[in-house]
Amino acid sequence: MWFKNLCAYRLQEAFTLEAEALEEKLATKGFEPCGRIDLNSQGWVSPLGAEGEMLVHVTNGYLMLCLKEESKILPASVVREGVQERVAEREEKEQRKVRKKERDQLRDEVTLELLPRAFTRSKHIYGYIDPKDGWLVIDAASWKQAEAFSEFLRETLGSLPIAPPVTVDAPQAIMTDWVAKDQPPADVELGEEAVFEDPRTEGCEIRCKRQDLQADEIKGHITSGKHIRRLGVSWDQRLSCVLDADYSVKRLKFSDLVQEELGDRDPESAAERFDLDFAILSLELSRFLPRLMAMFGGEEARG
Repeated sequence: MWFKNLCAYRLQEAFTLEAEALEEKLATKGFEPCGRIDLNSQGWVSPLGAEGEMLVHVTNGYLMLCLKEESKILPASVVREGVQERVAEREEKEQRKVRKKERDQLRDEVTLELLPRAFTRSKHIYGYIDPKDGWLVIDAASWKQAEAFSEFLRETLGSLPIAPPVTVDAPQAIMTDWVAKDQPPADVELGEEAVFEDPRTEGCEIRCKRQDLQADEIKGHITSGKHIRRLGVSWDQRLSCVLDADYSVKRLKFSDLVQEELGDRDPESAAERFDLDFAILSLELSRFLPRLMAMFGGEEARG
């Protein structure tokens, strides 16, 4: 179980639920497939998939959860075609123009008739709670994606005071300074990817991939007033990723060094493999997240 992206919320209060109590609460919102006329459905499933029954997987005090989302595939073009056919039939039969309100009613009718025959697609969103250090870490590439998980967890628990981290220094300013001066922290190595944006022009951005970030043309973007919003880096020879100024982490990849430290351990089952991977993942991120905050001046004190 290796996360590919990170959105890490700060817990605003101590998380005191034990695994058993959390399990009971998640069970009240267990996943149920879409009904015949449901457009979508979501609920908790075992992080171990078919290998497990428990909705909470505990490793070294970390609590892994998995949210399953299922949605019906109902192309707008198919609905539109069905509506057009019915509009044409009604107009011909009644010799009058079908108005917007009627069209909307016909659209609802067509949708309800098509839903039972529609295919479904599903996805799983993983996240874990770190009660000791106060994090909710979600495998999501954007905060919008992470909110699907965090909001459903809040609905399940009744209350979940969380917030994205805030640091003393602005990540944009810090990352821009790293590249401008070619002086990242000692444990950070610059990659070959960056996204620049111009604060003076809304929507103006330049994306660089497989580029030497110390090249004159790259430095020219900074000289002209552009800031770095995303930056590819590697950290402490243990992982590589793309840091975003909004504190999300994309394209997370752990190094061979981390894999090698697993040694010759050969789990006998998928469940044991999951447990081992989760143990290493949570350990690495328990080191990386505080360091990430420190890179940007440390976390801002909350009132």
